[in-house]
Amino acid sequence: MSERADVALHAAAVTIILAVAVYGLATGTRVAPPPTQTPTPALSASPSASVAVSSPPSVPPAATAPIASASPSPSSSRRPITPSAYAFNGHSYTGVSLGRGWTVTAPFDGTVELHVYQLVGGEIREFANASGVPAYPYVIVNAADGRKMIYRPGAVDSDTHVLVSADRKVRAGDDLFTVVGAGPSSWHDFYDQSISFQIVVSLSTAAGADADASALIKAH
Repeated sequence: MSERADVALHAAAVTIILAVAVYGLATGTRVAPPPTQTPTPALSASPSASVAVSSPPSVPPAATAPIASASPSPSSSRRPITPSAYAFNGHSYTGVSLGRGWTVTAPFDGTVELHVYQLVGGEIREFANASGVPAYPYVIVNAADGRKMIYRPGAVDSDTHVLVSADRKVRAGDDLFTVVGAGPSSWHDFYDQSISFQIVVSLSTAAGADADASALIKAH
């Protein structure tokens, strides 16, 4: 065989060997790589929330509402009724001291006359309605026969509760006013500060003459 033929044969053999190798690589078993796993993120334990549990505010006990006490009725400190003869400027009167709690009654049948006076600026005035100045009632019973009995007790409200109205017809023994305080008669403020009588009473006849009122002064 010539040299040229030998070289060609050798080249052909190399070509065949290369082709077989390439074919084997192309058809050989392929080992797949392991699947890529997506890492599962670690579950981080949620931090314990520090929950501040506030205790409910303590409820204070309900405040006890002050109970308004009713105005107490005047405590009775009755003393025996003691009429005393009293004279002033030539006229006769009867002074009465009796404590608290007595209700004075009408001396005879008649019609009630009422007046309320105050000492304002040194003057005795009716219908003045001066604030802060004691007001004194005059409770008068006029009989059909012309007799007139005038009661001059202490200040309205603080010492005297008047129980009748003007022009009211009363019978002997009907209630006129209640003595609720120990203050003196208006006579003390108006005319004579030396007296301490709680009531100053006068009785006059139809002719206007003074009469003794002591036997007609009644209370219960």
